[in-house]
Amino acid sequence: MATTREKMICPDCGVEMNHHADKVDYSAEPEDGAPVDPAFGGIVEEAHTCPSCGRTHTRRAEAEA
Repeated sequence: MATTREKMICPDCGVEMNHHADKVDYSAEPEDGAPVDPAFGGIVEEAHTCPSCGRTHTRRAEAEA
């Protein structure tokens, strides 16, 4: 799933993070506000890692139009 949204900035140190993968969160409920991807049966999240401090963070992937 390719995305054109803004780069994620590390909330810990302020450096631009590297987008490593898109992962499916099967435990998220549709009531959480994100649409369940019908192809995967869960909510797709982007996984990012900071090249400066090494922390990892995720965010919900945007739905493709």
